[in-house]
Amino acid sequence: MKEFIRKISKFFEPTKNLVLISLAFWVTHILLRIMLLFRSNPYGFPFVSKPDWFIFHAICIDFMWICNALVVFMILGGIAVKIASPKGSRNANEKVADISKGITTAKITTILYTVFHSVILLFTLLDNEVQRFLGGHLSFGLMDTYKDTSSITMFYDYVANDLSVPYLQFVVLVLMLPLTYGIYKLLNRHYRTPDGFRMKKSVIAMVIFYIASYLFVYFIWTGNARMAKLRPVVSLVYNDLFIAKKAAGLNEKDLAIYRTAYQNLWQRVEGDNLWKFSDDKESHGLPLYRVPSAELLNSKKLAAQREMQPNFILVLMESHRGLNTGYMNPQIQPTPTPFLDSLAANSHVWMRMHTSGVPTTGGVLSTHLGIPHHSRLAQATDLAHVSLPSFVSVLTEKGYSTHYMSAADPAWDNLGVWMAKWYSAVQYNREREDDSTFMGHAAEFVRDTLSKQGKPFLATLMTRSNHYPFNFAAGMTDEQKARPLQERINVTMNYADRQLARFIRAIQNEEWYKNTYVIIMADHGFPLGENGVSTMNGGGFSNVSWIPFIIHGKGLDATRDTTTAAQIDIAPTVLELAGFAVPNIFMGHNLLRETETTLDADSTSVKKDRAGLSLGAYSGYSALGLDHYRIVSKTNSNDEVYLFADNDMRQEHDLAKTESERTAKMHATLDTLIKISDYTLEHGL
Repeated sequence: MKEFIRKISKFFEPTKNLVLISLAFWVTHILLRIMLLFRSNPYGFPFVSKPDWFIFHAICIDFMWICNALVVFMILGGIAVKIASPKGSRNANEKVADISKGITTAKITTILYTVFHSVILLFTLLDNEVQRFLGGHLSFGLMDTYKDTSSITMFYDYVANDLSVPYLQFVVLVLMLPLTYGIYKLLNRHYRTPDGFRMKKSVIAMVIFYIASYLFVYFIWTGNARMAKLRPVVSLVYNDLFIAKKAAGLNEKDLAIYRTAYQNLWQRVEGDNLWKFSDDKESHGLPLYRVPSAELLNSKKLAAQREMQPNFILVLMESHRGLNTGYMNPQIQPTPTPFLDSLAANSHVWMRMHTSGVPTTGGVLSTHLGIPHHSRLAQATDLAHVSLPSFVSVLTEKGYSTHYMSAADPAWDNLGVWMAKWYSAVQYNREREDDSTFMGHAAEFVRDTLSKQGKPFLATLMTRSNHYPFNFAAGMTDEQKARPLQERINVTMNYADRQLARFIRAIQNEEWYKNTYVIIMADHGFPLGENGVSTMNGGGFSNVSWIPFIIHGKGLDATRDTTTAAQIDIAPTVLELAGFAVPNIFMGHNLLRETETTLDADSTSVKKDRAGLSLGAYSGYSALGLDHYRIVSKTNSNDEVYLFADNDMRQEHDLAKTESERTAKMHATLDTLIKISDYTLEHGL
């Protein structure tokens, strides 16, 4: 009997070991997270500007996945023990033998569990370094991109020149498994009690902490951008093996069909032959790759713009809805945006401009890349390793001083990684998150530093105060903060509008301002119950997509343009204003291109309306504006499809059923364009 009891106690020993192994690896993961979040990247800049906003989530996320793995291995181990022990054993010797087999099986489970965690730990270190170096997570796509042997040399050079602590990665690589073993031994000594009371208390504490972690991460202090940045390796592998594979790629036959359809449509909307699509080796097989014709390169108009060397100020206003912008929606009184309205009266404005992606990462990246946001992936994080040129990278290469200034932390949603690829410098200060202090500093920097560098410049400003839940504006009263969201947004938009006015007035009398194009737009709108939608992932309706867009500057007359347009048009428009025509993969069109002039029956000159196209992807939905209609659809699905007339900016009259043939045709076109854009974003140049 004593032997039987001894064997039984040994049988449960591996379960305790699995728990202690889990805790030991968790402690090591915490140390790795600290070394990632509180260190700079290899280039000397903070990996995240607010590590305190990340570290507790990281600890909770790692605890949850480790506990999930523990439960899975315990279940698998239990099944293995059950299989190893035959049924029907009755005498004591047979029972002891069965228990011995169970112990052996449990030990094997423990070994496999330890190996599993050791491998995950090694890949976690590699993932951390990939994030610090490239800005994105480790993935099969990234490994395919950097699979050649030269990457090993590059990695060594990067470690040697790391501006944080050179060679620290190798020290951590050598020490982290022995450290984990040491932690395990300390825990094992602490829990070496005959009654197992300490272990019982710890397991109860683990269950409580698991529940608290889940509530904290998913309900109390959420954040999709933070979650994307902190995804553990096990989640990345699962996503690559199962979720990403569900989205079928384009085979050569489909790609050829889609290429032809897209290029024909682009040329029809563009309305001229000044650009040619190319299949040479530089294009990497991308259907979007186009090159300027000799006629365009030699045009006097481009030469004159290059001679001007104009400056650019691009202001991205956080969450500014067309529905709450005075000049776009005169029904709203008093107007929340009096300064923007006055500027619009003296500028070229587009009354039917749409964002090409949500949330902020979608709008900002679409604006720079000239391609809609990816329809499935968290583009800023998942595709950070892909080489994608922007209009800013072209300006930087052409000698412009380019600066990205943000009131919101660009590292929060990984935008800082992208901006660092394209801009000469990226500016963010935690003390200047309010639009008042931010705009004051931006005006001073542009006026006293940027404009005096002896070369043209681009200053991009990203505001923050008009952000959900619309209570960030400095000086808001308790009464204002207690108003419904639909009213509160008017308060914060008005506040941001006043700070924009301060910025413009601080620089408008400078001599260089006469040679500057000021471009003002929103990153996206925000759904506040219109169309039955009140969340950012609830559709691509105009409440989230319809945004203000103004260009003010030399040679531009006051115009209210009703051409359908989108953020993908901004990149080609800015480059032609700068006088540059370069090979590119923009899906958008130059919004200021000349239109065809014809003669009517009375020999009167008639200017043809400029054709337009708007395209965007919005958290599971996508939308296309073409030929005076706009279709909104659940991406890659026929479940939800809406059709609206282009002038129905509130989208109150769905025409999908009455215009079924048009709906089907536009839906097919939308599907083609989204697949082409996703393919391009995934492959890059």
